[in-house]
Amino acid sequence: MSHSCECLDHVVGKTARREYTVGTTDTAIALGSGSVNVLATPMAIAWCEAATTAALAPAICSNCTTVGYKIEFAHLLPTPVGESIYSSALVESVSGDRIVFAVELGSAEVQVGKGKITRVRVDQRTWAN
Repeated sequence: MSHSCECLDHVVGKTARREYTVGTTDTAIALGSGSVNVLATPMAIAWCEAATTAALAPAICSNCTTVGYKIEFAHLLPTPVGESIYSSALVESVSGDRIVFAVELGSAEVQVGKGKITRVRVDQRTWAN
């Protein structure tokens, strides 16, 4: 990424939160990641990633985007179909083009998952070409 881009200069501390209701298409059975009818870990991670991109959205410039780089996630409790859940992300640090987030998945009563997601800023005009 170009050293002249400053879109990540002031994102530490930014947060985002997303709300979901677990549906039948979000389950381990539906995604093929398990044999139980509860929120699938891959979907839990995807919802946390959505919160990370939302936390950066107001700051990221039109030439940049971010891509997933590293995920450390503990899926602590099952979440049944029909339950409301949130994902949240906090920008903890930025080092060059790497952005580290603390993420959480939970309901009003309990923490369902937690971890760290690292994303990398790239020039979207040239990265995937």
